[in-house]
Amino acid sequence: MLPVSRASSCAHPREASVTERFGDESRARAWSTALDLRQQLATTAAAIADTEDWIADTLDRLARIRPHDAERLRARAEHARMFAARERAQAAIYRSHPDGMPTDGKKPR
Repeated sequence: MLPVSRASSCAHPREASVTERFGDESRARAWSTALDLRQQLATTAAAIADTEDWIADTLDRLARIRPHDAERLRARAEHARMFAARERAQAAIYRSHPDGMPTDGKKPR
């Protein structure tokens, strides 16, 4: 075990708060970055939903030409459409509060 130095036994000066260390400019930049990322997430979620819809349409076409696999393919198409709907809902949440929080101050569910 290392010996305790005199410096470590002395009272430590108060640390600066995050606000004091980074200031308003950094907080504004962080907020701006967060809003940009939120928009990117919304765009990505919408693109995923479009892709899932395309996959579902493809699976439905395959089900029409492959009757022996039709039930399985249609089930997967339905799953893809449900996933697309969830992604669209998530994109709507990201876009619904451009300033980051709903007006009631509660996080969206």
